[in-house]
Amino acid sequence: MERKVVFKALVGSHNYNLNTGKVISNVTGDEFPPSDKDYKVFVLPTFEDLYKGNMYAHQTIGETEDNDIHDVRKLSDLFFKSNINFIEVLYSYEISFPDELTQRQKELLSKLFYMRDEIVKMNLPHLFNACGGMYLNKMKLLRKGTEGTQHLVDAFGYDTKQALHAYRVLDFIVRFAQTDFKDFKSAITYNGKEREFMLEIKHGFFNVEAFENFVTFYHDARFKTLKEVYHSHKPNFELKKEIDDVIMNLVKESIVWQKQNIMI
Repeated sequence: MERKVVFKALVGSHNYNLNTGKVISNVTGDEFPPSDKDYKVFVLPTFEDLYKGNMYAHQTIGETEDNDIHDVRKLSDLFFKSNINFIEVLYSYEISFPDELTQRQKELLSKLFYMRDEIVKMNLPHLFNACGGMYLNKMKLLRKGTEGTQHLVDAFGYDTKQALHAYRVLDFIVRFAQTDFKDFKSAITYNGKEREFMLEIKHGFFNVEAFENFVTFYHDARFKTLKEVYHSHKPNFELKKEIDDVIMNLVKESIVWQKQNIMI
C-alpha cells in the first residue's frame, strides 16, 4: 500500500546556501557537477505498519534529487535526539504539503512548525553531543571517500565534502550559541565571506594536512569550550510530550478519515 506524504522539506546544501552550480576548481582544474537537491519526506504509517510496529524508511536517489523518506512517527524522537540534519526541516526554504491532508492535519502541522523555536533548543545537551559525534564520524571518512565522493579523494587526496560537513557541524554549535539559542536559521545559513570560506573547503582549497590541523584546532579552541554552556540546559520533556501528542493525533486523524471514507 502506498504511504501518504505528510510533508516534504528541502535540506542540505540548498538549505544552508552552500549549493553550487557546475564548478571548476581553481586548485586542480577539476570540474564538479552542480549540487543535488536533498529532501526529507515524512509519510503516514499504513495499517500494517501500525499492526506490526514497523517504522518505514527508504531512500531514492535521482540525477538531480535525492529523497530520504521516514515514518512521521519518528519525528518526535528525531527532534528530541537533536540531529541537526532532521531539525533543519523546521527551517527549510522549501516545504510542501499535499492537498489531500485534512483540515485537522493541517492545523496539527501548523502547531508543530509554530513550536520550532522551542523544539530546536528542546535538548541542548544532546544537540552538542550529536554534533560532536557527527564531526568524529565525518573525520573518520575524510581520507576514504564514498562511491559518490571518490572523485574528490582522487582529486584532492581526501573527501572535501566530508571535510565541509565536519567543520560545519562544529561551526553551527558556535554560531547557535552566539544567538543565545534564538536563531537556528541564521546559525545554519551562510552568506558573504563566511559562505566563500565554506565553499573553499568544499572545493579543495586546503590540502588534507592543513584542513585536519585547522579543524582540530577549531574543535578544541571553540567547540569544546561550549560544552558546559550547552549542558547547563535541561532537556524539555514537557515539550517532547506535546510533540508526541501532535504526531499521535496526526496519525489518528488519518485513521479516522480512512474509516469514514470506507464507510461511505
